Amino acid sequence: MSGNAFLVDTTKCSGCRACQVACKQWNNLPAEKTEFFAGPEYTNPAELSAITFNHVKFFPVDMSNKEKPVWTIMHKKCYHCTVANCERVCPEKAIYKLDGWTVIDQDKCIGCGACVNACIYHVPHVLEEDLSQYGTEQPLRKYKSYKCHACTVNKRAVPACAKVCPMGALTYASRPEIIKRAKARLEVVKKDFPKASIYGLDQFGGLGVITILKDAPEAYGLPVDPKPVSITEVKAIHDTYALLDLFTFRNKMLKKTAYKVAKKLTV
Repeated sequence: MSGNAFLVDTTKCSGCRACQVACKQWNNLPAEKTEFFAGPEYTNPAELSAITFNHVKFFPVDMSNKEKPVWTIMHKKCYHCTVANCERVCPEKAIYKLDGWTVIDQDKCIGCGACVNACIYHVPHVLEEDLSQYGTEQPLRKYKSYKCHACTVNKRAVPACAKVCPMGALTYASRPEIIKRAKARLEVVKKDFPKASIYGLDQFGGLGVITILKDAPEAYGLPVDPKPVSITEVKAIHDTYALLDLFTFRNKMLKKTAYKVAKKLTV
């Protein structure tokens, strides 16, 4: 993967959620309906959604060393995989690469949820309500899939989330420069966190979000060696869908049903 990338340094994140707020403001996204302590520790909202593209997750405090407890907080968004499962499975080719970022064309999206089911990071979500009063260049539309687009919509030089981070925990630059920074930082971090690691160098052909972790990826629920979905299986579903699509008359709801039927018949 070439182009630009984000660097998330969990050793610097203070959990201030400036990234979450900036993303909401720049993309004109509504607030979530949540309850206090919606997720682990102070995580709120509980997860990413169709209207929350950036997410700050709080992990339980590690008290194994009572004299030096460790509290890990991690920024999460779409990882922008080079080989993206969501892009592979989309029956309408609504998901594509733009300047190296994985983005969704809502005009083509039929809301079938294929991307939702294929993403092991649980990033894209289909909007289940009418929020047409929100959005920037286009209103948020019901039954369309949404996720982080790295500010390629309502474009800016530095994505909103990285621009506002007060701790330097979230930065943005060319991917080679980000990798160079991550490796240099890891050497420093390992003095305090011997199990520290870098995530995103190779997963799915390389991710657009490189993360410095205080521990091994498994401690964060991140798969070390994830596999892309089978092209053979995807092609079989898409071929069946193409046949059923002849009878949908370009109706988005019928297309959505046709995809679900194609998947049931094929898998």
